[in-house]
Amino acid sequence: MDLNNLSLFNMANTQMAYLTKRQQVLATNIANANTPDYLPQDVEKPSFANVLRTSSVQMAVTNEKHLSGLPSQSSRFRVFTPKLDTALTIDGNGVVLEDQLNEASKTKSDYNRMLTIYGKYKTMLQTANTKINI
Repeated sequence: MDLNNLSLFNMANTQMAYLTKRQQVLATNIANANTPDYLPQDVEKPSFANVLRTSSVQMAVTNEKHLSGLPSQSSRFRVFTPKLDTALTIDGNGVVLEDQLNEASKTKSDYNRMLTIYGKYKTMLQTANTKINI
């Protein structure tokens, strides 16, 4: 049984892939905390439309004014430089190490939560799929 064919597991895989990519970007930010002129980056959260696109659930436009355009799937997750709300250091670095470490911790917690949900649903399916011998 391929769990990726089930929409719930497909959406969980998409979320875990996003969190993995975000953790990589945050690690790069932390590694460049002392690099002159380096600006921190982040990963755009998957939109609802992209999550639906990767799952088996299909969207239908019932009115031409609804969902006038869906974003292209050119890249799975878009990495961008967010607008900074803090001042740059003297050498032009925009990384606030405490903020990056905090975000990395949140991302790790989110990934662990998603992994737990994935495991629980997998166990539930395995339990429901066993044959009862009387």
